[in-house]
Amino acid sequence: MTYLLPRTLAVLIAWAISCVAIKKLFPDVDSSMFGIAGACWVTGGVAYFGYLGKLRRDIEQLERNRRYGVAGAQVPLSPAE
Repeated sequence: MTYLLPRTLAVLIAWAISCVAIKKLFPDVDSSMFGIAGACWVTGGVAYFGYLGKLRRDIEQLERNRRYGVAGAQVPLSPAE
């Protein structure tokens, strides 16, 4: 939840700013335009934050592999191997 909540708030704030800008620039716009803007922000947010999550998992995997490789190099091989 600590990962999802700040990102959700960021997308909601961006959507609200978009709605205010649309309302100020085009006062007689159809209300469906606000839903389209919200859908665009949700789609962009899911794609962007999903990509950041993938990068975080990849970095953690690389760090685990690096620690394993360093620890594995320090352990002497047994005679059976």
